[in-house]
Amino acid sequence: KMKLLSLNTAFNETYVVVKAGDKIYKKTMDSSLKQSENVLGAVDKCLSDANLEIKDLDCIACVIGPGSFTGIRIGASLCKGFCMACKNIKKIEINSLDLLAFSFAKNEKPQSDFYVILNGLSGNIFVCKYNYEGNQITSPCLMFGEEINSLQGIKVGLKQEEYSICNKFIDFNCEDLLSFSLEKISKGEYSFDYVPLYLRKSQAEAELDKRNGNS
Repeated sequence: KMKLLSLNTAFNETYVVVKAGDKIYKKTMDSSLKQSENVLGAVDKCLSDANLEIKDLDCIACVIGPGSFTGIRIGASLCKGFCMACKNIKKIEINSLDLLAFSFAKNEKPQSDFYVILNGLSGNIFVCKYNYEGNQITSPCLMFGEEINSLQGIKVGLKQEEYSICNKFIDFNCEDLLSFSLEKISKGEYSFDYVPLYLRKSQAEAELDKRNGNS
């Protein structure tokens, strides 16, 4: 039976899920404090409760962004480390916007296209358009505050963010993360590595560009 670890460190809450056969072990926590330590502790706790070790896992699914720059780096690095030690583990990359679109389509069953929106901070907004089934119509992109006003129709965001430009909200949870991971497994959508999808430069890179006179 499938033994799976799914990890999402891209949002303002961190989600860890371990599936061992028919049993599920999960943990949700605030991403703001000592995330690197807390994530590893949460993974250890869920694996321990499932009576598993990393080497027992069949697959590790990781949200690779867009979202929190630090969170994405922590999650991808952690999962890379796990898989370097255990070569037999299959890897799955999860796009955070696709994940929210899947959740919205599954739970709300929209009748039309919609946008998924994530707050990228500093006036940046991560956006992607989807059809009613939750499939990408456009590629994920980065927009600024003024541009977002031109988007017409359903604009879906995280309830945990309460972003004012959205008119629909997803109360995201571990079950959504697990369901999407299992769907990607069922389609055989495995990856070779966990490559972060930032869509923007880190604050340090942006400040360096500014000092060097680059846009």
